[in-house]
Amino acid sequence: MTMYDDEPTMMGSGRPSAMLVIRQGPQAGMSFPLTGQQSVIGREEGLEIVLQDPESSRRHSRVYWQAGRYVIEDMGSTNGTFVNGIQITGPQFLNAGDSIGVGQTALVFQVSSGGQFGAAPQYQAAPPPATPVSAPVSAGNENKWTQYALYGCGCLLLVTICVLLAIAFLIILYPETLDGLTQTGFNTLILVQAQLNLGTYL
Repeated sequence: MTMYDDEPTMMGSGRPSAMLVIRQGPQAGMSFPLTGQQSVIGREEGLEIVLQDPESSRRHSRVYWQAGRYVIEDMGSTNGTFVNGIQITGPQFLNAGDSIGVGQTALVFQVSSGGQFGAAPQYQAAPPPATPVSAPVSAGNENKWTQYALYGCGCLLLVTICVLLAIAFLIILYPETLDGLTQTGFNTLILVQAQLNLGTYL
């Protein structure tokens, strides 16, 4: 048997009177006593709690009495139901003063005490997300030096390629230059060898 088939009992001894008071939204100030087996909240006409809120679903959520407690349950709404700023994913017990968010409407759950309803607290929105902690300064400096090193290596590699290309073009355009450089290097090598031989004999 599903939760929807298990209808809560009628109000009787031991069940306190309760109501939902709209604190924020197009109908702020209106109150809705919870007197029947269940009170359905939504935009559909004929419901126990009809909201003039375009962000709410036709049958958004319901409040009912079960196991000696008032319970709220989302009915598959598009935008979800929130209790004290937290979206509910299943039936949840209500406590006096709880804030209920349905679309752009904020309601407060009130329970009578000695026939009098206590003043309801103001609606509290969900806390803003925590500000992400910035990375330590030392880590940023290390990343910066790494970038500089990579840029330097890249520039050095580019210069080396340019020099090699210049030498290649020089050899292609002036092949006699290569012959001259080769002969000069060969003569230098012979001279160095002769000096080494002379040093050996001495």
